This record gives sequence, structure tokens and C-alpha cells, in this order.
Amino acid sequence: MTTIETGRPDHTGLPPDKPTLIDAPEHPALAELHAYWEAKRGNRAIADRADINPADIVRLLPHLFVLDVLEGGLDFRVRVFGTALVELMREERTGKLISDFGEPATIPTDPIELRNRWLTISRLALQSRRPLFFKSPTVAPERNYMYYHGMFAPLTAGSPEISQLIGILITAATL
Repeated sequence: MTTIETGRPDHTGLPPDKPTLIDAPEHPALAELHAYWEAKRGNRAIADRADINPADIVRLLPHLFVLDVLEGGLDFRVRVFGTALVELMREERTGKLISDFGEPATIPTDPIELRNRWLTISRLALQSRRPLFFKSPTVAPERNYMYYHGMFAPLTAGSPEISQLIGILITAATL
């Protein structure tokens, strides 16, 4: 397991609560999306967006997001943000740039850490050219009992260049 540094210094002296990369999905929903992505990838290095059919993964749709890659990964625009994610985050993020996440905060959170986590994991998935799996504590202090299982995976659009990321976030309690 690798802890992901998001560029935000920890001034508490305590070990940072950061997202941790894991080698394989630990939640069945992530395993399901990964198996679907692999099946659509076939013998190519990366699955193509044209091969993704929402009707094939209806059960996962509330937890899915799709990000458009902008300027080679300098930022990302949310193309799709599932209804369960909207409810969880108390914010509709469809159409937003990741660099704008947390402004204004809809729940008490650290907007800089929120943006840094999303940007860091998105860029890692873009650079690695493969699905990334992680577990992460929430950024919101009022939700310190929750953590996320997540997956970000690259998608092409008819060429070898990655144009989008598809991902899933599932919450779990730490109890």
C-alpha cells in the first residue's frame, strides 16, 4: 500500500490521514466496475469510451463519475456525477472543474485538501494509464466515521490518448 501525498502539509504532528493506493479492489462494486472495464478493454491497453454502455452497469450508475481530461491533466471537468455521489457530497458536481471543488463548501470540509485529493488521484490514473484503487478517509471532519473505496480508470476516445476517466466511489463506515 502506498500513501498518496496530496501536497497539503500536515501541521498537527500526527500521521496524515491520506488516501492509500491498494493493489486490487476491496469492495465488490469496484471489482464489478473493474471487471467491466477489463472486458471492454479487450486486447487494447485502455478501454474506449464508445464501448462503455450505461445499460450494462445500471446498478453502479449512482456511484459513478466521468471526468474529461483538460490540457493534458492540468484539470478535469466532471461530465457525469452519480446521484448517490450528489446526495453524499450534498453538491451536484456535473459540469464543474475539479479545481473548483469545495467552493462554496456544502458540508464543513477542507476545500484545498478536497481538490488536491481529486487532482492527485486523477493525475495518477492518467499517468499510470491503468485503473487505480484506493481507500481514503473523508475530508469532512463531521464525517470522520466514513471512508471511501475508490477506483479511477482511463478511457480513450478512438485514439491512444486518454480523454476521460471513469470512476466509482463507495462509502463505508470505520466502525
